[in-house]
Amino acid sequence: MRLSFLFASAFCLLSVACGSPFKATTPPGFVEVEDHGYDDRYDYRATTADGLVLAVRAVDNEEGGTLEFWTRAIENQLRQQGGYALIEKVDVKTRGGVAGKQLRFGLDQETTPHLYYVSVFVTDDTVFVHEAGGTKELMTKNMAQVTASIDNLELK
Repeated sequence: MRLSFLFASAFCLLSVACGSPFKATTPPGFVEVEDHGYDDRYDYRATTADGLVLAVRAVDNEEGGTLEFWTRAIENQLRQQGGYALIEKVDVKTRGGVAGKQLRFGLDQETTPHLYYVSVFVTDDTVFVHEAGGTKELMTKNMAQVTASIDNLELK
């Protein structure tokens, strides 16, 4: 229970540092959505015309959690409360060489399979979460852009 509370609390609080602690590059075929009023959990969001969404958020790592801790906490949250099925875990890296972990989830909505990829990067001060989601068809078609979005993520 404490882990769920810790996870929920940490991800509800946005980083309060001055300026964004990262720089995201919008890949070709995507448009940045700058009005986050409908969902202020994200510091960056971009979408394709067909509805594939990329998002990045940064939260304070107040508890000093490691990459392994935050990866497991997110996995537990999505599997136990979100109904997502973990397909695989993949090592990922940002442009600056920060190592992270990508959790690849599947979820069927009605009869349409969807994929949701959550990439986690942790520094001493900040937890960075990069999310990509959409139908399996869209994710497969745009995988190069999703990968480039992660590769080009600059963490400060």
